[in-house]
Amino acid sequence: MKMNMKKTLLFVIIGLIVVGLVSFGILKFLNSDDKFSSESEGNQNQNLNFQINVLNGCGVEDVAFQVAQYLRVKGFDVIDYGDYETTVNESFIIDRIGKPDIARSIAKELGIDESRIVNSKSKYYNEFTVVIGKDYIMLKPFKNKLEEEF
Repeated sequence: MKMNMKKTLLFVIIGLIVVGLVSFGILKFLNSDDKFSSESEGNQNQNLNFQINVLNGCGVEDVAFQVAQYLRVKGFDVIDYGDYETTVNESFIIDRIGKPDIARSIAKELGIDESRIVNSKSKYYNEFTVVIGKDYIMLKPFKNKLEEEF
């Protein structure tokens, strides 16, 4: 009888160990998925922390508004849009707070070459300014529209 009890106890202990290991493995797997997904969400939501204004430097009506809407849909905090002081040929981004990673993510989202990012410290209320130039038709918000029309 004692031998049967010892075997039963041994099976229960082994069973608990197996259940514990399986549970640990499942929880670790689920936790790693959550961590991955929250990291990617965190990177996307990181864009919401920085204020952007979009200025029309191409002279074509509503371009700044369209770019502002495009960036908002992509998760950026566009707080204002309007006209730039002059007409420019090429679009560029002004980084006012020295955050090159965010400036590059804005540039990438719009299709502006990274070499067109300018650093300029100032006391403006926004951290980044996107100036849309005469090359606006080559930017992603407008390229996508052209492709949809065909």
